[in-house]
Amino acid sequence: MPDLRITDLRVGEAMTQDFGVVDQDTLVDKVMDAMLKNRWEESVVVDRQGEFLGLITKEQLVRFISRGMPQNLPIKEVCSQRVITTIADEDLVNARDVMRRNKVGRLPVINGAGKVIGLLTARDVCNGFSSKLEMLGEHMYSVMENISEAIQVIDCDGIVNFWNFGAEKLFGIRAADIMGRNLADFMPGDLPLQVISTLESYYNRMMELKDGRYVIRNAVPVVFSNGDIIGSVCTSMDVSHTVNLINKLEKAKVRVRNLERIIETQESGKDGLFYTVNPETLRVLQQARRVAATDATVLIQGESGTGKELMANVLYHNSKRSQKPFVEINCSAIPETLFESEMFGYEAGSFTGASKTGKPGKFELARGGTLFLDEVGELPLDMQAKLLRVLQEKTFYRVGGTSPIQSDVRIIAATNRNMNQMIEEKRFRKDLFYRLSVVGLEIPPLRERKDDIPGLTQLFIKKLGQEYGRTVQGMQPEVMDLLRSCSWPGNVRQLRNLLESIIILMEGNEITCDSLVEAGVMDLLLDRDRTAQLEVPQVSPEARQGDRKLDELMGSTEREVILEALKSCQYNKAQAAQLLGIPRSTLYYKMKALGIVPRQDITYT
Repeated sequence: MPDLRITDLRVGEAMTQDFGVVDQDTLVDKVMDAMLKNRWEESVVVDRQGEFLGLITKEQLVRFISRGMPQNLPIKEVCSQRVITTIADEDLVNARDVMRRNKVGRLPVINGAGKVIGLLTARDVCNGFSSKLEMLGEHMYSVMENISEAIQVIDCDGIVNFWNFGAEKLFGIRAADIMGRNLADFMPGDLPLQVISTLESYYNRMMELKDGRYVIRNAVPVVFSNGDIIGSVCTSMDVSHTVNLINKLEKAKVRVRNLERIIETQESGKDGLFYTVNPETLRVLQQARRVAATDATVLIQGESGTGKELMANVLYHNSKRSQKPFVEINCSAIPETLFESEMFGYEAGSFTGASKTGKPGKFELARGGTLFLDEVGELPLDMQAKLLRVLQEKTFYRVGGTSPIQSDVRIIAATNRNMNQMIEEKRFRKDLFYRLSVVGLEIPPLRERKDDIPGLTQLFIKKLGQEYGRTVQGMQPEVMDLLRSCSWPGNVRQLRNLLESIIILMEGNEITCDSLVEAGVMDLLLDRDRTAQLEVPQVSPEARQGDRKLDELMGSTEREVILEALKSCQYNKAQAAQLLGIPRSTLYYKMKALGIVPRQDITYT
C-alpha cells in the first residue's frame, strides 16, 4: 500500500527523465537541433567520463543565439556549471524549499556514482504534490464512502458537500438527490445544522429515528488551521440491535426476578418472603393476608429497612391480581418535570425528545395488576395533587393525549416518614393520605422484634452462602448474643448487609467473634451506650434511687478485676475471658463499656 503522508513524498517520485544528455564538446548548433527535434526543455552536459558537468536549457540557448553569439562553440563554454543538485531520496518539500531559496527552476538528481538519473523542475514539484493529494483524496473518499457509519458533511450555509453510502442506507436519502442542496430541505433542525447554528460540538447523542431505529451521533464544526469554520461533519451509528438486546435483557431480568419470587413463594408459602415469629409482627402479617384478597389501597409504614417492599410482595402474591404485573416505582427518584410522563405515559411527539411512537406510563404497565409506590412521602405537593386526581376519578390522560384511559390497578404505598407530622406541617395532603391509607400496616422496627433475629440470620446466611459460594456450618453463641444485643438502626436491611460483609471476609466455615473483627463490624455491634445499658448488672427500682456511689464503686471494681486478668494473661483476651469465666464476646463489650483499651505493644487475640 502506498504511503499516504504528504510530508513523506520523495524527489524520486516526482522527477522527470524526459531530458537530453550531451557531451561537453558538442557544438551549440548541434545541441539546439537535438533539443528542438526531441522537444527537450533541458539537457545535461557530461564530461568525457560521462560524469555530470553542467546544465543547459532551451531558453538559455535561444537567448544565446538571438544575441548573435557564435554557434560553433562547444556546449561546455555556454552551459551552467555551478549547478545545485539533489538526490532521489530527498524530501520533495526540502527540494522545493532549496529551489525557492536559490531561485532556480530545476535540480539535477544525482545517484551515488555521480550519474544524473533525473531532473526535478518546478513543474515536477507541482505535479508531484498534486498527484499525491489526488491519491490521498481518492483514498480518503474510499474510506469515508465504505465506512459503516453514516457521514454527513455540510458547509456553513447548510449545503451538503458529502453524503456517503452509510448515510443513504440510514436516512433513506440518495446522495444524488441531496448533494449540493440544503440539508434543512430534507432534515429540518438536524444535528449538523445545530452545529452550524451554535458552533458547539455534540458527542454520543442517542436519538430515535422516525422508523423507530436508535442511533448514536457525533457532530463537530470543521475548523481550518487559521480558525475559520467552514462547515460541520456528523457521524451516525445505528445501535438499534444493541438497544433491543438491552431491552430484552431488562425484560429477562424482570422475568428472572418474578420467577425467583414464585420459587421462594412456593418453597416457603405465600408469606415466605417476609419472615417473622414476633407476635406483634405476626399480627401485622395476618392483617396483610386479610386485606390482600381485596382491592383496598394499603399504606405500609415503618422505618427504613424494616421490609416494606417485602410486605408489599406479600399483599401482591396473596391477591387475586397475583398473575398480573407488579410494577414498582420509587417516588423519590422521579424528577418533578418527568412525573406525568413516567406515571401516565405520553403520546407520540408530545414534546421535544419524545419517542415517535409514544410510551406507556406506570399505570398502563400495571394494568390489571398492582402498582407499588415506594417512598410516597417524598412526593412534592403538585405531584400529590395529580396522583390524587387519578385515585379519585379512576382515569388519566397521557401527556399530549385527549382520550381518557381507565385505571385498573391496585395501589400499595409505603413510606418511612411520619405522615401525621407531615400533614400538620402542610407537606402532605390529608385527602391523599386518606385515599392511600384505606388500610394501614405498620411494621415494627427490628429492635422491637429481637426474637426474629435468629431466624432472619439463619435465612440470610443460607442465601448469602449460596450467592457467594461459601459453606457456613454454624455460628458461635457469643456472636448471636452480640447480634441480639444490637439496636439495629438500619433494621433488617442492616442485619443482612452486616452478615454479607462477614460471609465475604470470614476465614473458615464458622462465624466467630474473630470473623466480626476481620469484617470490621465489631465496633458497630459494641456500641458504648448500648452495651453499658445491656451489660451493667440490673438492679431494682428501689436500689436505683439509692446513692450513685454504689454503681461507681461496682464499675470501678469490675474494671480493676478485668485489667488484672488481662495483665496476668499478657493481654490475651481469650485466656482472660476463660480466667474470668465469661464468654469472650462479653469480655469484648465489657472492655468497650468500661473504656479499657488493650495495650498496643503486646500481641493479643
